[in-house]
Amino acid sequence: MWVNCILKSGLLLVTLSLAIARHKQSSVAKSCYPRGTLSQAVDILYVKAAWLKATIPEDRIKNIRLLKKKTKKLFMKNCRFQEQLLSFFMEDVFGQLQLQVCKEIHFVEEFHSLKQKLRRCISCASSAREMKSITKMKRTFYGIGNRGVYKAINELDILLSWIKQFLESIK
Repeated sequence: MWVNCILKSGLLLVTLSLAIARHKQSSVAKSCYPRGTLSQAVDILYVKAAWLKATIPEDRIKNIRLLKKKTKKLFMKNCRFQEQLLSFFMEDVFGQLQLQVCKEIHFVEEFHSLKQKLRRCISCASSAREMKSITKMKRTFYGIGNRGVYKAINELDILLSWIKQFLESIK
């Protein structure tokens, strides 16, 4: 009788553990958006970025880039860097942008929405400490004055292509 009771309670414990594990997996999966939805949001931002770029002066600073190849490697592999780079665009770049077209096409709101959706899909331990690459980028951005905003806007297509490639790389 005791053996039967112990076996039943053991079976109950195993079943309960499996149910909890499945629930955790499904809740994680439910919190992330389908890759197609995120990819479509990036495509829409590509079009809106082209409109936005058409309203600002041409980027004439050809010897300086904010988004470099090294930066892309960090973006593709480091979730903290992704978060900080997207925050840089939200706060530093778009925070200085005072264009009516930006409001008309809701670019900043949609970029923010994409950033939030990406955050839900990628769990990452946040850090208050800024990464060196972001600090260097900000130094360059602010070092070229008002043209820093134009440079960043003109490099938006690079950032959006990185996001698209990143989405394709995750399962």
